[in-house]
Parts: sequence; structure tokens; C-alpha cells
Amino acid sequence: MASRKTEKRSTKRDKRSTRKNKRKGTPWTDLVKKVHMEMKRKDKNASLGDAMKEASKRKNEMKQ
Repeated sequence: MASRKTEKRSTKRDKRSTRKNKRKGTPWTDLVKKVHMEMKRKDKNASLGDAMKEASKRKNEMKQ
């Protein structure tokens, strides 16, 4: 019986792993990523916090 329980557990793990990454990003996260990449091109030390501040100024660029 122990082997059946182990099989069930591994099956549950398999199902759980297929559920990951089904969420889609929001327009806000896409904008922040875009701004962050632009800032990184100019300055390698640009932080994500700085990108978020800049993105908040450029909210009208978001796709809706």
C-alpha cells in the first residue's frame, strides 16, 4: 500500500507543476519591465524602484 500512496503523491505533484505560470502579466508590470530595460541600457546600476517611479510618471503609455 505504501507504493500506491507514493504514486498518488507524485501524480499530485505533477498536476501541481502544470498549474504554474498560468497568470498573465498586467499592463502595469509590462510597463515597468519596459521602463526598467530602457533604464538598464543607459545605466547598468538602474534599480527596479527607480523604474517603478519612472513608470508611474509614464502611466499613459500603458496598454489597456
